[in-house]
Formats: sequence, structure tokens, C-alpha cells
Amino acid sequence: MKSPINLGTVIQTAARVGVVVACAATLGACASIPQRAWRNGEAMSQSRAFQSVLGGNTSMEAHRALQTSLDPLRLNYREVAYPAFGRWWY
Repeated sequence: MKSPINLGTVIQTAARVGVVVACAATLGACASIPQRAWRNGEAMSQSRAFQSVLGGNTSMEAHRALQTSLDPLRLNYREVAYPAFGRWWY
């Protein structure tokens, strides 16, 4: 004779499987960090301001330099010399 299926046990098992799947998906997202983020982190750790603060310099000047060097718009930014006025008439 078959034993009856306990609904509480099925729900509990499904919840555990859901938690495991969610944890695996979260860890999978950590493995897919874009190359740009890696490069930004490398550039930050190689900056003089970061090395100074990491070495124990707690002055306001060092922290201000660190804050300005970590501007995400300027990190890995290279200026390109464009002509002042390009071709206007095509």
C-alpha cells in the first residue's frame, strides 16, 4: 500500500530547492563581471592616491586626491584631439 504524500514536506523541499537555485544564480552573476569593471578596478588600485591612502596616509589632501582620482567618468579616460571645426559642408 502506498503511503500518502505529505503536502508540508513537498512544500518544504520545493522551498529548499528554490533557495539553492537562487544562491547558484547569484554566484553565477559574480562570475560574469565585464572586462570594463575589471579594468576600472585595476586602474584604481594602481593610482598614486590609492596607494598613498592604503599605505596609511590619512591626511585630507590624500583623501581628496583619492576621491578625484576615482571619478568613474575619468577612469581610463583618454582625450582624443579633435579638430576645433570639422568639415561643415559635405
